[in-house]
Amino acid sequence: MVSIGAMSGPGQQTRPVRALVLGGGGAHGFAQAVYIHAAIELGFRPDLVIGTSVGALNGAWIAMHPDKPQGLIEIWRDLGELKLLRWSPARLAALVARHRAISQNDVVERLIQEHIRELRFADMAVPLAVIATNLTTAAKAVFRDGALAPAIRASTAVPGVYAPVEIDGHLYVDGCLTATVDLATAIDGGATEILAIALGRPREEAAPRTLLGVLRRSLEVMSHATTVAMMEAAPRSAKVQVVRPNLANESAWRLRNTTAAERRFRQEAFLALEPLIDAHGRLMQPPLSIEGAGPDLTEHRRAA
Repeated sequence: MVSIGAMSGPGQQTRPVRALVLGGGGAHGFAQAVYIHAAIELGFRPDLVIGTSVGALNGAWIAMHPDKPQGLIEIWRDLGELKLLRWSPARLAALVARHRAISQNDVVERLIQEHIRELRFADMAVPLAVIATNLTTAAKAVFRDGALAPAIRASTAVPGVYAPVEIDGHLYVDGCLTATVDLATAIDGGATEILAIALGRPREEAAPRTLLGVLRRSLEVMSHATTVAMMEAAPRSAKVQVVRPNLANESAWRLRNTTAAERRFRQEAFLALEPLIDAHGRLMQPPLSIEGAGPDLTEHRRAA
């Protein structure tokens, strides 16, 4: 595993080191983009960016253009009516028998060709880490050097849906399997203030009724569990705020009606973020919370 590396020792830091951590969630990345814009508008300026899956795509833009979050929203608008996965039962059966995936990651490839191309991590204005999962070693992988495009492809390769990506003889898939919201890499990188934007729905009453529903729900459960575990392990010295957009009735596989969704997400983003960011762009107390996670986790952390 590659790490960002601490920016300075604990006794040497003269100002907060702020990290923006962006979780995975497919088409929910549009909501994340709106929340990023709101955070920057409120004064939050990251010193490092960590992204998993669609969070890697959003993170790459912000690392390249930290003062142009509106441009990220415009990219999502330009995608229009977006469907990330197209399949039929007959096609699915044929693919399962002969291939390691049921679809091609066309949207990600299009975005890479339009906005990333030959860029390298060294070209970023803000240090960037991209999180993937190494299928060969069964471990989290943190990319921060070399070409950016292969790392983005690896981080967004939803297992079983999109084909694994080979890099230096190893196979990589979606980072959500090992660290959807990678607070650990932010802390290892010297962050003292971490704003994380998580995606997915941690609780859902209705049982999934389709293959995609089971896959989506399974990834969400895994994602939420890893996020909670990282929050529990976060040192008390670091300020960590994890916010989660309200994604009820929103599909991770499909993007529709971005104008209405953007308006709603923007209102909700400011309601969620204004109490967390002060006039100087610093994160405020309480030091640890997660919007949308329910009372159990919040009460446990307060008691601690």
